[in-house]
Amino acid sequence: MNLINGFCLAAGILKGVQVLVVDNDRDSRDLYAFLLEDQSANVITAGSVKEALEILSWFTPNILVCEIRFLGESIYTLLNTLTAMEADNGNHIPIIVTSTSTTGTHDLIPNVEFEEYLLKPFDLDKFVSMIRNQVQGDVAEKFCPELLVLQKPTVLLSTSQSHNRVEFSSATCRNNTKE
Repeated sequence: MNLINGFCLAAGILKGVQVLVVDNDRDSRDLYAFLLEDQSANVITAGSVKEALEILSWFTPNILVCEIRFLGESIYTLLNTLTAMEADNGNHIPIIVTSTSTTGTHDLIPNVEFEEYLLKPFDLDKFVSMIRNQVQGDVAEKFCPELLVLQKPTVLLSTSQSHNRVEFSSATCRNNTKE
């Protein structure tokens, strides 16, 4: 079990979830992958739209987490490919868009619908919850454990943007269900 930003999450909360993370910032990609894999998600990362398109030729995600801005590349190609995949397999692939910019971001992709928008830096426990909520009807509800309650925290996950490091620790949790 893990304690992330003060919330106790059961290990495996994203078991069976296929996530494609597309971000041109290596630190962001690595952080998202580590966090989601720690929750038992299967995560594939890409550093460019071109790389993501190559991955989509052999990998079908349950959800896409994508930075909105790429130098010299448009995410329209990526999003159009996802739309075609949805038409082929009949399953909607939710999109969570991330960005470091607060101005004009939605204007960059005016004709594209996405489920969530996250301004970097964002709350990591909310990020995990968003993914779980978006894929609940697809994969996650088959695998999600019962609600857990924090019993005795020992440490928290913290990030330090100025030093580009993440510190992880553990906590003790107990199951809040009656047997």
